[in-house]
Amino acid sequence: MLKLTSAELNSAFTAIQHHGYGSFFPLPPEFPLIDSVWTELRPALEAKDLDIYQCYEPLKAFVPKSRLNVRFVSFLHPFDLLFYTALVMRLRDSISAARLPLNAHRVYSFRSERATGDMLYATKPGYQEFKERQRKKIKNRSIRFAGVADIADFYPRIYTHRLKAALEAATDISHRDTIRVLDKLLTQFSGGPSYGIPVGPAASRPLAEAVLIDVDSALRAHGVDFVRFVDDFVIFGKSYEAVEESLHFLGEKLFLNHGLTLQTAKTDIYTSKEFKKKFLSSEFPEKEATRRRLIEIMTGNEYEERSYEELDDDEKAEIDAINLTEMLEEALSPSQVIDYREVSFILGRLSALKQPELIPIVLKNIHRLYPIAHSVAAFFQEFVSLRTRERKRIAKTLLRPLTSNRGIQPPVYYAIWILNLFYNNPAWNHADDLLNIFQRHPSQLVKRHAALALSASGSRVHALALKEHFPSAPPLLKTAILIGTKSLGDDERKYWLHSLRLTDPLERVVAFGHL
Repeated sequence: MLKLTSAELNSAFTAIQHHGYGSFFPLPPEFPLIDSVWTELRPALEAKDLDIYQCYEPLKAFVPKSRLNVRFVSFLHPFDLLFYTALVMRLRDSISAARLPLNAHRVYSFRSERATGDMLYATKPGYQEFKERQRKKIKNRSIRFAGVADIADFYPRIYTHRLKAALEAATDISHRDTIRVLDKLLTQFSGGPSYGIPVGPAASRPLAEAVLIDVDSALRAHGVDFVRFVDDFVIFGKSYEAVEESLHFLGEKLFLNHGLTLQTAKTDIYTSKEFKKKFLSSEFPEKEATRRRLIEIMTGNEYEERSYEELDDDEKAEIDAINLTEMLEEALSPSQVIDYREVSFILGRLSALKQPELIPIVLKNIHRLYPIAHSVAAFFQEFVSLRTRERKRIAKTLLRPLTSNRGIQPPVYYAIWILNLFYNNPAWNHADDLLNIFQRHPSQLVKRHAALALSASGSRVHALALKEHFPSAPPLLKTAILIGTKSLGDDERKYWLHSLRLTDPLERVVAFGHL
């Protein structure tokens, strides 16, 4: 039997609030509802024996990683995310103690040494410190070559039995039950395969770091001069042959210890001069230097980009001095290959400036902006005073890829974030189109967000159509339907909800506001 304490659940809840619900999806409206009844709900979660607990069905989707590549991400039920986070937090300090120490200046990702008790990891050191260390290393005249490499499909290819072994090696016997239950939960999340940890939840990051403890230690014991951030390695050496041998050693250890491989296309060796020019240089024409500096300031890591609000005063001053409007127009010109991190940050920053003259260029390029749909939604979210006709025209353009029967359907990621725009502001309306998307789209995640969007602008007719789907819906779609049917008449809704005989705690909270 393994149960979580109220203190552990409180810490997990706070950690999720601090790190975010996940990296790829909007905050689910169920989570604030949980917050409003937390003291009432928490005892029900404390009572769960995680040894026999069966998790809810996660919703999964491929989301763009770049224009041509995708990643498979998971959207976990709030209860499962709480349990997952609490279990990882139990192991946090032991994982940290087993890693190469901070003062070794080797590993910069998701360190918990400076984190508070309600955090999975601290903000620093992070990607910026990783880059600064590279600059310092490459200045050493004895360093003549640098090799770069990253792991292919890192999180999805982690074997859970090898993760379990890594956690057991990093912890003492008192954590064996926690590791066993965590292993069981991960198997349920994956749907049966013995590999892959959820991509998106912050709790996955300390686990991924635990997997590489033995690899980091082996590199240091072998005398390899390296730095690492998540799955990105940079190896320094006096000769080409020395760096080549170190890369071979890294590849061997990854495969033998964990069945992981390096990405062939991203593994290469450079002279110090080439490395500085390609990865660290600021010696570019003025426009390119400005663009690179913008990307450097905003870059957090593969899963978390920094927002404007997270920058320090000096960084904000640098950003404010850049003509972002001109940069956006140039970045989206037909002749350019879009740098999505650059455009994502620019849209996010410009959204606060509310510049309607930029709307046409964004709409014209909407099909090219699918991988950063979250920034597109943020951009349009700020235009609260548009004329009705203009808003209707924009809404039609944004929804057309989802309602048209012609052409290739846009990624689920685009659908989720555009529908979230309609959920957050009833003025965007278009309830008939939203119901059409709910009924026709094959993705449960898209159906979920269409149902949520209908809660903002749908009528009784739309709610009646939604509720017919409740009995056969998976758990996270059921709660969305409960939210989306609020336009039913008070007595009609009350009768329907009671007829459902809801026993699930979250469904009861969503339906009635209490357990």
